[in-house]
Amino acid sequence: MARTHRPAPALLVDLAASAALLVVLSLAVRHRPAALWERDLFTLLNRLPAGVTPALVVVMQAGSYPAVFGAAVVAGALRRVALARDLLLAGNLGYWLAIAVRAAVARERPAALLPDVRLHEAVTGALGYPSGHVAVATALCLVAARAGGARWRRPLWALIVLVAAARVHVGAHLPADAVGGFLVGWLAVSLTRLAAGEVGPDRSAARVRRSLAGHGLDVARLEPLAGDARGSRPWRAVTAAGRRLFVKVTGGEQRDADWVYTLYRRLRYRRVADEPPYVDAKQKYEHEAYLILLARRAGVRVPALVATATAPGGDALLVQEFVDAAPLGGTPGPVPLAAVADACRQVALLHRAGLAHGDLRADNILVGGRTAHLVGLGRGTDDARADQRARDVVELLVALAGRVHPAAVVEAAVAELGPAHVADGLPYLQRPALSRAGRAVLRRRPGLLDQLRAEILRRCPDRADRLARIVRITPRGIALVLVLGLLVHLLLPQVGQVRTALHLIAHADPAAVAGTLLASAATFVLSAVVLRLAVADRVPLGEATVVQVAASFANRLAPGAVGGAALSLRYLHQRGVGGAEAATAVAVSRLAGVVSVAALLAVLLPGTRGPAGALTNAAAGRTLPVLLGVVAVLLAAAVALAAPRVRRRGRAALARTRAALRALARRQRLARLVAASVALSLAYGVGLYLALLAVGHHLDLRLLAPAILVCLVGEGVATAAPTPGGLGATEAALASGLLLYGVAADTAVAAVLVYRLATFWLPALPGYVALRALLRRRLL
Repeated sequence: MARTHRPAPALLVDLAASAALLVVLSLAVRHRPAALWERDLFTLLNRLPAGVTPALVVVMQAGSYPAVFGAAVVAGALRRVALARDLLLAGNLGYWLAIAVRAAVARERPAALLPDVRLHEAVTGALGYPSGHVAVATALCLVAARAGGARWRRPLWALIVLVAAARVHVGAHLPADAVGGFLVGWLAVSLTRLAAGEVGPDRSAARVRRSLAGHGLDVARLEPLAGDARGSRPWRAVTAAGRRLFVKVTGGEQRDADWVYTLYRRLRYRRVADEPPYVDAKQKYEHEAYLILLARRAGVRVPALVATATAPGGDALLVQEFVDAAPLGGTPGPVPLAAVADACRQVALLHRAGLAHGDLRADNILVGGRTAHLVGLGRGTDDARADQRARDVVELLVALAGRVHPAAVVEAAVAELGPAHVADGLPYLQRPALSRAGRAVLRRRPGLLDQLRAEILRRCPDRADRLARIVRITPRGIALVLVLGLLVHLLLPQVGQVRTALHLIAHADPAAVAGTLLASAATFVLSAVVLRLAVADRVPLGEATVVQVAASFANRLAPGAVGGAALSLRYLHQRGVGGAEAATAVAVSRLAGVVSVAALLAVLLPGTRGPAGALTNAAAGRTLPVLLGVVAVLLAAAVALAAPRVRRRGRAALARTRAALRALARRQRLARLVAASVALSLAYGVGLYLALLAVGHHLDLRLLAPAILVCLVGEGVATAAPTPGGLGATEAALASGLLLYGVAADTAVAAVLVYRLATFWLPALPGYVALRALLRRRLL
């Protein structure tokens, strides 16, 4: 079976659900005693008759690590190479993920948590959650069940339950440990499906032939068709009698996608009247067949229905007469105006019969000469409302205007549908109302919606040009809620530290405090110098400095200095720097920062070898969020790199970065860029040293180099931590580092608070003012 690397909606739901449930359960059992239900269920299974122990111990081996390789060997012997690969990948992911979660949660075995535990088998290791055996068994069984079909599902699910019961019976795990192991295995299978690709609807020509033969259709030739079929697989068949047929196969996986898509639409959009999700693929095609019959009775030109059929594995087939026509999006050459008018005529007939198509993208409009056919009625409705018909009109206009001038499209639509019917689409002539295919047309034809709106209003001047409120939830609204929640969660506990720092400043050495503030201010000027050098002095220094001040506010809302980078990109774009060139300049400036840190570490580490190693360990041990952030970034990068488009863009960005560095070297700007980056890192370190002096530490120049080194580690933590500005993690790393170099605890904490006030808290208000000023001047 061919595989696709485009993740299905059902797969994304599996991935999110398994990960979310695993996190919730892990937090629920961490450092908490076993619940009453868990103790009772454990006692029941642990005290089963001794006669069942040998059988359960044998079954339990299906979740052992060697079972992963054994299952792969069996699949290989059966010449199921793809299955063997998936078993190896899922089994290993389940095993090692279980070990990682076990170390993070640190829940002990039942013998350490409950009295009178009977050990029926030797148990190794002190930690019990989650069960590695159950994780491995779940991963192997779910992969095998997907490959083996419906007849193997129940036995394999029973095997998972037996392995879980066996692990509880022998005294190795509590019931929650077994549930956690199942979630780990489920997550491992989801990751395997994401990495290896999904198996689409049944692509076996032999099975399609057998299904068609069961309905009296003797197929002589069968060949697949290309195109966007939305989760289905189209075929062209020719019977022994020479009859040509169009066959569409939809897999059982499409049912999950329909549920996800319908739920998404009803959550995000207002007044959605889609048909309820289908129980299975067969019901989906029965609904489409019903709409085909209604449309043909109304005189709409749709391919005649021949049959519906089912295939093994939950797949369903829809068979129609084959039409000598090509999809509108793939029609070579100009589209005849007569075909445009005919397409509008068919939609008019459909609407007069009370039907709505629901998916009038270009691939569902077939053009053959001067005539048009409508296909893909699976998302259609009978007894359609006015707003559903209006959305059909909007989708039709955009699809046709992607190939024909908008004025001609509107003229044909008004002639066939009527001016009032076309004008009814004005409130829905907006990007959110369109399908993904419609939005793709807008990307190719910027300004198309405005052109269509102008043409409609020219013919219907009495209609109000007011957009309907169809979006309930927007990405901007979700981001705003998340940012506000994160700020409340992170900033409220820090208010006490700000007050303490202000109190310390009030009683600190004024000269040292002024020096700390000057060092903080110098970082903005030096950051602007770095950005200016990266774009070959094409932006004014004063303006670039204001941008860096504004970035200090943006970085309070996003982790890893992402907000500042986005702000710099937007500013350079507004200044006339191309998108790719602007991204390259920001990447080069960040790369210069990495080089400067490496150079400073090479200079500072030899003189501070002992404490430096302890500093690294302390920072790693005290900043768990950093590790979580790094893992999240690596996982996101791995998923992104699985897409060929992302890999191509990554290679192109890397090539542009290398070219920019070579250009800087030729112009003798590279050395100045690195020098400015080194000065920027030193400014942060000097600021921390002056903060020490401000809170009463005696003047000792030998502490300057360690302070710079500690600051390098702390700022690195701030960049890697998944919190805005590295809140929490940065303070812990800085204070730990100062303690390792002999600074008293109260002095270290006070100095860190003063330093963070000068570099993190105080610049926020000027940053907001600078951001507003840049927006008013249209520089962002």
